[in-house]
Amino acid sequence: MTEAEREELKQCSLRLAELLYQEACEEGYPVSSLGAIEATVRTQLQEHVSPTIGAFFAKPSVGLEKDMPEPSIACSDA
Repeated sequence: MTEAEREELKQCSLRLAELLYQEACEEGYPVSSLGAIEATVRTQLQEHVSPTIGAFFAKPSVGLEKDMPEPSIACSDA
């Protein structure tokens, strides 16, 4: 990952945190302790973020397929 990509990921992560925090406040999810925050964020990530990432890796679009590097041994299912 390039430095520019790391920065982009950081900015996207910060925006994602803002959105998840807003939802937590609006929905009354617990955020009063570190454990409560961890549980709330885990639930939100599983509900909103993980399905999108999973779908991306399971069925990459044709346009991205050619640009994606071959998976390393650490990433392969073998």
